[in-house]
Amino acid sequence: MRKATLLVFLFAGFFTSAQQGDGGKPYGPKNPLPTEKTIFFQEPDIEALRAEDATIDNTGTAPWRFGFNNETHLDLYNSGSWFELANGNKLWLLKISCKNALTINLTFSNLSIPEGNALYVYNPDKDFILGKFTARHTYQGELGTELIPGASVIVEYFVAKNNPTGSLNIQRVTHGYRTADEFQEKAFGSSGACNMNVNCPDGLPWQPERNSALMLVSGSNGFCSGALINNTLNDGKPYVLTANHCYSNPTNWIFRFNWQATNCNNPNSSPSFNSISGATLRSRRTPSDFCLVEITGGLESNSVPLNFNPYFAGWNNSNAPPTSSVSIHHPSGDIKKISFDDAPAVSSQAMGSSEPNATWTVEWDRNTTTEGGSSGAPLFDQNHRIIGQLWGGGASCSNLSASDFYGRLHNSWEPNNSTSTNQLKFWLDPNDTGAEFIDGYDPSNATPIAVDPSITNPQGVSGTFCGAQVTPSFSIQNNGQQTLTSVTVTYGFDGNLNQIYNWTGNLPQWQSTVITLPTAVLTAGNHTFGASISNPNAGQTDENTTNNSVNSSFNVVIGGQAVQLNLSLDCYGSETTWELQDETSTAIYSGSGYEDDEPGLVTLDPWCLNDGCYTYYIMDSYGDGMDGGFWCQEDGSVSIVFDGEVLAEILESEADFGDQTSLQFCIGVSGVEWSINKTLEVYPNPLSEGLLNVRTGFNSSFQVRFISANGQLLFEKICASNIIQLDVSMLEQGVYFIEIVNETQRKLVKFIKTK
Repeated sequence: MRKATLLVFLFAGFFTSAQQGDGGKPYGPKNPLPTEKTIFFQEPDIEALRAEDATIDNTGTAPWRFGFNNETHLDLYNSGSWFELANGNKLWLLKISCKNALTINLTFSNLSIPEGNALYVYNPDKDFILGKFTARHTYQGELGTELIPGASVIVEYFVAKNNPTGSLNIQRVTHGYRTADEFQEKAFGSSGACNMNVNCPDGLPWQPERNSALMLVSGSNGFCSGALINNTLNDGKPYVLTANHCYSNPTNWIFRFNWQATNCNNPNSSPSFNSISGATLRSRRTPSDFCLVEITGGLESNSVPLNFNPYFAGWNNSNAPPTSSVSIHHPSGDIKKISFDDAPAVSSQAMGSSEPNATWTVEWDRNTTTEGGSSGAPLFDQNHRIIGQLWGGGASCSNLSASDFYGRLHNSWEPNNSTSTNQLKFWLDPNDTGAEFIDGYDPSNATPIAVDPSITNPQGVSGTFCGAQVTPSFSIQNNGQQTLTSVTVTYGFDGNLNQIYNWTGNLPQWQSTVITLPTAVLTAGNHTFGASISNPNAGQTDENTTNNSVNSSFNVVIGGQAVQLNLSLDCYGSETTWELQDETSTAIYSGSGYEDDEPGLVTLDPWCLNDGCYTYYIMDSYGDGMDGGFWCQEDGSVSIVFDGEVLAEILESEADFGDQTSLQFCIGVSGVEWSINKTLEVYPNPLSEGLLNVRTGFNSSFQVRFISANGQLLFEKICASNIIQLDVSMLEQGVYFIEIVNETQRKLVKFIKTK
């Protein structure tokens, strides 16, 4: 799939602001020593490599390959040259050249650097220098380097006077052979034009989460995105969540932080960034495509150095879809970008997963997208908590309406029969609190929060209600270290937060409870619900007030009509989504997230609809409608029923409708009286033969439209008189709707033709 595409950076002087290691200058002279030895690698078969790339680039099974790995064994004794300096220190130098390479990066093994010794890697001009590397930058004797521009690099190993030598082996030399400018979507500054820099105004509320997002190098020759993720101990354990299809031995992975523009504009040259190398695998799983590693090299106080501005993002492992979502990522090898989906994500089974509802489906808004190189990027919910990581999809600047798919944290949390090797719970909830969500951790502000109640997940106050009564509920969670025993809830409707509910109980840290408020009686129309919490533990100070309020919107229909959707699924329910729109194309009901291998009728609450005409859209992500096919032997169907009558339907014989189909229908009253300031009579109704009479109290002209039961306009007439007669003999027996409209009013009346 497209998101597995991973592009490399290839601009002259691009990496001069890179920082990997502790910094400092190499010990050797400005110009290489004249007796320095050079190891040459021939150019690989580029044509054959490109042919292989063409078959795997967009499969969603591996990182995008930008280079060819030369496996080798270059150590301190079989290559390079030793020099003893005047002060008794020793220096080992080796030059490596790859014919026609665009970049070179190295992978070290058997690397042991005694205290006082140091390793550097740089280009011949010494305007791009990696190091100083010491023992703390390695893990299990391995180290991977950033990409060095050009076709030659110099490796310098410094041994202090009277120090043990240590050991060093260069096991892999990666020859960069693919340039970004061969593609429409290029590297730094050249991802699709629609991509939004993370520090644009829309991204400002996401600055902490921005600092969790990073780029990583996998397998010495591929790039993915990922994020630092918190655990319930709030201890800065350097866990990184990324995609399973980005996996390779992580001991030599490189993690790049803070590579981003300072504002909304693309800079003229690469911004600075920080890198560290080395990690160990903690857990990974194929059906939800997650991989969790723990960074091991280059740490300070067992965590990411504070000068990297690390932030460990919070998470939410619940099954509830987010009301909106955000992803922060590195598209096409470019600097950090941000994408927005302002609608709820939908659970789905995509990317060939064997597990129902393993993915979140998102469609990007605000003219944003993801691209190749974004794989593994975090998906945040509206509360700034990670709910998944990018698996794949078709979204790009040239296809903004295409979907992307993220492996769901809910599926990765504690799958059936899982162990620590293929679940997240063991690592992210090590003290077994049972938390459903936690907030992020900022080590630069690491004072533990003692008192921090939060409110989330409003229920019973969204969608459409066919009646005046609503009963709100929500969750309260204790994020602070001190047990939560009470809060004051202030709530209300339509901006009037004037009601009080006092909660008391006992919630240890990370535990939550559901609060149900008294039932309210409301008028017809659109409403909002709001609630906030305060006064924790009867007067203590809330140390974090950013999570103290929730809001929701809903619609109340009084006197609406109950319409029943009968939806029968095939064996592939996760492929089916649907949406009901009114005449303004506003979605008022929708459905998704159905389980696979559970064919048959789905029990749904009736729709509550005002008189009017509607369009029902049903979509299938696979493209064969609800046709069960060879393996299922059971086809799906749809019927929409009002007052015992089928208004529209899709029969089993019509189940293979492709990607999408739609049904139109109308509902209205069957009586003869309409009294909203004016009187309307339609008679005789039902009518077997003769003329239909329409009488209104209008003083101006009005329009009469005849509509079939499936929403098709049959004919219309402009009427100047408030009493007219219409010849409807051409209509066949059945149910119709008469729509009467003037400048200020509209009404739909059901009409029955009996002959």
